[in-house]
Amino acid sequence: MAKPRTLVLAAASVVVVGAVVLVGALAPAQHRRPTTMGVPAIATAPTQAHQVAQALASLATNPQSLVASGAAGQVDGQARRAVPAGSKLAVDEKSWAPDGLGGGTVLVTVTAPGEPPRAYAAVMVLERGQWKVLTTFALTTAPARAVSSP
Repeated sequence: MAKPRTLVLAAASVVVVGAVVLVGALAPAQHRRPTTMGVPAIATAPTQAHQVAQALASLATNPQSLVASGAAGQVDGQARRAVPAGSKLAVDEKSWAPDGLGGGTVLVTVTAPGEPPRAYAAVMVLERGQWKVLTTFALTTAPARAVSSP
């Protein structure tokens, strides 16, 4: 038969472990760091949205630099056709929707010289620390909250 002291220590250990698990489960979600597939998230959604907007700002000057590796074969060096030189871009940072896997979607309005604005949903991925465009979907109306990027 186990000694009373051993039983007390074992019971105390079970109570402490149970309390830690209970406190962790009941802790407010805002105090927990979000994770992506078990890895701590790199940035909050607003920070990611701003980083994405900054990356998309270079579409007007160097669109090929934002082509994701998964789309390179389909784009085949034709990114400039999608975003002609002199285009103006407006990224709606508030529309950023992280996908939980390290990417997300954002609304972008592209105004090519002499053309009406065209709205797109851009699917973004983070490759080697750089935000890239995987694909875009043309929208029928311009985003209402579009904000010009620098």
